[in-house]
Amino acid sequence: MKKLYAFLLFLFFSALSHSQVILSLDDDSVYIDSIVKITKNTQSDSVRSLYSFKLSKMFLMVQDIQNSKKYLAQGNKLKANYPFLRDAAVFYNAYDFIEKGDFEGFEKALLDANSKLKKYYTKEAYRLRAIILQNYGIMLQRKNNENAYMRLLVNEAIPIAKKSGDYELISGLSKAVAIIFMNNNEREKAAEYLDQAQKYIENANMKSPTLAESKMETYIMNAENLIELKHFYDAEKVLEKAYSTLKNYPDSNLNDSYFYSEGLYFAKQNKHKEALVSYNKGIISSEKHKNAIALNRLKFAEYEVLFKLKDFEKCKSNLEYLIENTPFIIDKKNYYKELSKLYNATKDYSKAYFYSNKYNVTNDSINDVSLRNEIVELEAKYRKAESEKKISLLQSENEKTVLQANNNRLNSMLFAVLSFLLFLTVLFLWIWNNNQKKLGFQKELNHRQEVEALENEQKLSVSNALIEGEEIERKRIARDLHDGLGSMLSGLKIHLNLADKEGAVSTSNINSMLNDSIKELRNISQNLMPESLSKLGLEHALKDLCAANSSSETQIEFQYLVKKKSSLDPHFEVVIYRIVQELLNNALKYAAASEILVSCSQNKDVFFITVEDNGKGFDIRETESKEGMGLKNIRNRVAFLNGKIEIDSEINKGTSTYVELKVQN
Repeated sequence: MKKLYAFLLFLFFSALSHSQVILSLDDDSVYIDSIVKITKNTQSDSVRSLYSFKLSKMFLMVQDIQNSKKYLAQGNKLKANYPFLRDAAVFYNAYDFIEKGDFEGFEKALLDANSKLKKYYTKEAYRLRAIILQNYGIMLQRKNNENAYMRLLVNEAIPIAKKSGDYELISGLSKAVAIIFMNNNEREKAAEYLDQAQKYIENANMKSPTLAESKMETYIMNAENLIELKHFYDAEKVLEKAYSTLKNYPDSNLNDSYFYSEGLYFAKQNKHKEALVSYNKGIISSEKHKNAIALNRLKFAEYEVLFKLKDFEKCKSNLEYLIENTPFIIDKKNYYKELSKLYNATKDYSKAYFYSNKYNVTNDSINDVSLRNEIVELEAKYRKAESEKKISLLQSENEKTVLQANNNRLNSMLFAVLSFLLFLTVLFLWIWNNNQKKLGFQKELNHRQEVEALENEQKLSVSNALIEGEEIERKRIARDLHDGLGSMLSGLKIHLNLADKEGAVSTSNINSMLNDSIKELRNISQNLMPESLSKLGLEHALKDLCAANSSSETQIEFQYLVKKKSSLDPHFEVVIYRIVQELLNNALKYAAASEILVSCSQNKDVFFITVEDNGKGFDIRETESKEGMGLKNIRNRVAFLNGKIEIDSEINKGTSTYVELKVQN
């Protein structure tokens, strides 16, 4: 039963951690108690049910099985009248299958829960679906189908998690992808996902009992990967971030892995004394927390440094400890090899030979059972084949004499018949092949014509829409020039005429009117082509746009998650700028929102734009039949870059717009 609960805990933490040890930093009981109070004091059965399900998982996290089952039962009792909670309960109750050892039932429950939750478009539904997919992926990985697990994370779990807005969850899923790459020694690819995981966890602001631990673990894992890539400067910065928090928690078991990464940082730069100090701190911490995995890892890392320093006695002590305390025969095999190397270095050749031989024996024994089984199976197949061959030979000898005479008579007849059939077959295939070529050529020609017609129609539609948008833009600029700058200059002219008649010139009024005219001209120019876009680039232009539109009523947050070295074609930058400008104008004009988030990111040749607000929202089905010119312009610009746009909105729950664009660097 304990093993089942351990696996259940591993699944629960899978989206947040890669460790087999439950990480702890600060006291989570305060957070859990606050959720308990909400559950007790609320009058809403739906809220009580949802928080009861969440408490069930939180108590499971702290290994309080009794309370976990208590709140699971309470959530199930209150879910009856709420469709979303009934569907979500399929996931929360799925862990019963693990407790019973029914892994197939657990997988089916996960797939059923994901299918049921697809009809909901709330952030909580997206969050649950991402966790469900992560759990299902772990079951695939358990079956050695790691490629399927990777595809599930990248193509489904992470995009769905982004819709939930749970940055801690997105970070955890990104770490899971990075771990797969690290396991396959693709550390450059792992670095990309760890960098993404760190950015998300640093921007996470939702309260969670695992947030602090997740952040520290992300720092430590990222630092270790950067060290292996020999990016020591970046690794040092990440380690400093981790240490700034961990120094206040000397009893946390996160120090076990932190001191390993710190020691590795020094060891890779041949700072052996500093590395040994760090490893020693990690060993003390691991022994205190009874963290056998971390302790063995630190002991071996310490051995490698000691070997370089030729402290062979201490090296011997570490290896003997590892052999005695390692349950895995594969690890023991490697430690035997290291002992052989150690005794060879000290010129104790008899012991070097002894452990070298032990390494070979252990290495052979790992595959010995399967090898013997294969040999027995092959031998049985060989003997059976030999027996069948002998029987067949005897039978053929007896029949050969009888058949020989008949064969001689039939050979000539068969040869003639077969030759005639072969001729007919070749003739038929030649005619059929010619007809198929003609038919295929005609089909291909028709298909090309259809594709060209559709492409021309699409290009014409987009071009007409862009021309219409440009015509509207020209009218707006003409109106701005006529009503704004034109009226100001007319007033200035009248003022100068009056001054000429009266014989006096009021320079202060003229300067004021000229300044107003210049400002108006700059505003019009800024709308036509922002100066910051052409001089400083897309990031600064969008940042200026968000800052210019922020006010006391509406706060606009801007995030730009594109690598500094990435550069876009200026034409694409203008289109992206116009799309963001139009989306922002729509949010400011119609949403009545107090907060707006504008986020830009890029993955290879795909550029992502997200604009979210907490405004009054709208019914998407109504807008499909009467789309405004602003939204049409956005769709046309997206179509121009072969992109996709998705709008998610609910009345009084805000609006989220997601845009994907195909761009070229």
